[in-house]
Amino acid sequence: MSEFEVIGSCNGLLCLSDSLYGDALYVYNPFAGKFTQLPKSEHYAGQEVVFGFGFHPRTKEYKVIKIVYYRGRGRSSGSGRPVGSRRMMSDVQILTLGSSSGWRTQPKFSHHFLRSKPGEALVNGRLHWVTRPRRDEQFREVPKPDCGGLNRCNLSLVAVRGCLGAAVYCNYGRLEIWVMKEYNVKESWVKELSIGAYMPKGLKQNVERSYKIWRTALSGRVRVLCVLENGEILLEYKSRVLVCYDGNSGRFRDLKLQGLPKWFQANVVVGCLNWIDTPIL
Repeated sequence: MSEFEVIGSCNGLLCLSDSLYGDALYVYNPFAGKFTQLPKSEHYAGQEVVFGFGFHPRTKEYKVIKIVYYRGRGRSSGSGRPVGSRRMMSDVQILTLGSSSGWRTQPKFSHHFLRSKPGEALVNGRLHWVTRPRRDEQFREVPKPDCGGLNRCNLSLVAVRGCLGAAVYCNYGRLEIWVMKEYNVKESWVKELSIGAYMPKGLKQNVERSYKIWRTALSGRVRVLCVLENGEILLEYKSRVLVCYDGNSGRFRDLKLQGLPKWFQANVVVGCLNWIDTPIL
């Protein structure tokens, strides 16, 4: 069976990667039941890939980004033999959906992106990732919030009401949500919510009642999925439970969905009948 991973979602479309069959890529609309397989790009032995999927509001184009890390040979000596050990190299491969030009490659990429779920946030027609601190001509660093002790291990990105947001994981299971009110302005970062530690009922049933195991369960990663229309925050706990959090009352509400598997990866999709060539106003 195919083993699909959701790369990202945009305008009702999902971009899927089939990791068991040569990293085949698909675009799929689960509401219209339409899908298409995308052209394959250059593949390197032992490669590691960070994906992105987005829509540019000005050009009205969907794009798939593949950031590929692989081992390459060092410079050659005069005899043509490679000198030194195999070193880490990277390419950025870009596909514009609907274009006949195929994949474009930007070599010598200097950033090191972290492969996490969710991996990127799409805001203002720009994809954002958490990276190791380097600089590049095409990719720009966006200022992060001043929230103390911030590093790439305790931060994930999320789109919050059209703004760039950061979910910061603090001690003892506490979670802070910061929002950049004015794009690319460091001083506009505001802490909107501080969410305390919470143990969903679905996890309590499978955790022993010793303090050590309980504390370990609380420290597990909580994913911030989105802000719902009613203002609640949709959270995913340990890939097993969906929870809504009301910032006004401070209350948590476990979601019980019939047929939900015991383990899952949740993704946010706005239901519509859009397709790759559908005009977006």
